[in-house]
Amino acid sequence: MQKILIIIDKLGWAYDAIAKGIVAYAANKNLSFDIVSVKEGRDFIEQNHNRYDLIFALGWTLLIAKNKKDNYRDELAFLERDKLITGIHSHRAWDNYLSMPGYFPQPPQELIDKLAKFKGINIISRRLFNIFQDAGLTNIVLTENGVDTELFQPTHPINTDHAQSLVIGFSGSKDIAKHDALKGFSEFILPLKQIPNVEVLVLGGTGEQQVKREDMPPLYNQIDLYMCASTSEGFSQSVLEASACGRGIISTKVGGCEDLIEENNNGFFINRDSAEIKKLIIRLEADRYLVKKLGENNREKILEKYAWKICVQKWLAFIESNLPCYELTQKP
Repeated sequence: MQKILIIIDKLGWAYDAIAKGIVAYAANKNLSFDIVSVKEGRDFIEQNHNRYDLIFALGWTLLIAKNKKDNYRDELAFLERDKLITGIHSHRAWDNYLSMPGYFPQPPQELIDKLAKFKGINIISRRLFNIFQDAGLTNIVLTENGVDTELFQPTHPINTDHAQSLVIGFSGSKDIAKHDALKGFSEFILPLKQIPNVEVLVLGGTGEQQVKREDMPPLYNQIDLYMCASTSEGFSQSVLEASACGRGIISTKVGGCEDLIEENNNGFFINRDSAEIKKLIIRLEADRYLVKKLGENNREKILEKYAWKICVQKWLAFIESNLPCYELTQKP
């Protein structure tokens, strides 16, 4: 039996859901897993890390801290780097918020040098994978994000009745000015409610108002389309969740959306241009059956390629391939 410690940031957040999904689908009986958060379990990690054959810190920011002067400092330094695997989930942790659709700065060499010391790194979108591969990082594997299609599924039909508003949904941090600008909410999404017969609905919340993950599916089912106007994304979990609930996606060309969206089939790409976005939404408000078809096709795309039970297999293969005595972990 080989033991794996999965380190997350906080219980109940995105990394926690991924960790529990990994454990739930781990069919190899030669492996055992423990999930511990840095916030609640740092002492446990420090006292017990030597008991594990492999440690998977789900995001590199749990292991490397960046200060304002772009210096990178080792966190949890007591963990042996050659026994650690980790993941790359976003641009904003390292790019000084400079990434834009169509512009992708190269990661700092200091960060590449730090990441090169880990046994292995999984990356959740093709865009991020290509960026770090081009920067010279070799210990990387593409393991795209997925979504729980049993929890997130259509329960309410897309509205085709013009007597009711077309509902555009958004989920994300918008209360901090910088986050709002990066997400494009106030500049590009909120003004859409000025279009006749269009409503903008903010799903969930942040901080103390944050909605539990298991309570999000009914919210996605209240909307007709989901919009992402971000400057960058790794592979947006909200986009995947809305897609699994049978909603079409309108998005900038960021992260996993570049692979998910097939124009005029399950969504549309937009530039960060208010007039262009308004024109598209007016078109979609007038063609509700196209909106309905976008959602139906998107659910099918998720079931075919991005259901968590499919995507998790690459995550599990990544974990197993980095275990010591890898051949002993193989299933009969």
